[in-house]
Amino acid sequence: MDALDRTPLHFDWSVRQFFSFLADHGFREVEATPTLVRYRNGDVDVDVYHGRKSYEVGGGVTLSGVRYAMSEIFRASDPAIANKYRNAVAATPEEVAAGIKELSALMQRYGAPALRGEPAFFSVLEAQRKQWSVDYALDVLASQLRPQAEEAFRRGDYSIAAQLYGRIRERLSPGEVKKLSLAEERSRS
Repeated sequence: MDALDRTPLHFDWSVRQFFSFLADHGFREVEATPTLVRYRNGDVDVDVYHGRKSYEVGGGVTLSGVRYAMSEIFRASDPAIANKYRNAVAATPEEVAAGIKELSALMQRYGAPALRGEPAFFSVLEAQRKQWSVDYALDVLASQLRPQAEEAFRRGDYSIAAQLYGRIRERLSPGEVKKLSLAEERSRS
């Protein structure tokens, strides 16, 4: 198969087959290519794609210009499923069909509020996205400050160690919590 020609994978045909349930929700197909099929109902769009480089089968729902990945939708409904979910990587017609079938089943089970464009559900998605952003920023800060805090603690510069550990308190291991407590105690002495 030519790496650029996805037609033999029958992606668009598989999407039409497994996402036909969208018609019951008032959606109609508005775009179809060998790597993307998009549906629309009012201001809600559903897209299913086959990654051009990654070969991943995935999708999303867009409301009023803001797109949410299927994984975000699943997480809002069932975090345990979302933690296990990964986009299928598909390079054969059978793998493509299987990935689309799985995505369709999950969308039917967990995506109804998104398909209906329920404002409360999209508020949950937005709050979830903001929390992820905060958590990610804290993880990055912790990865930057942790080595500095450890070095300050080793040098006996307890006020600096306490300040640095204190900034990432939510990400400290039990051992680091003890170091923070000790550094705070010794910096007051």
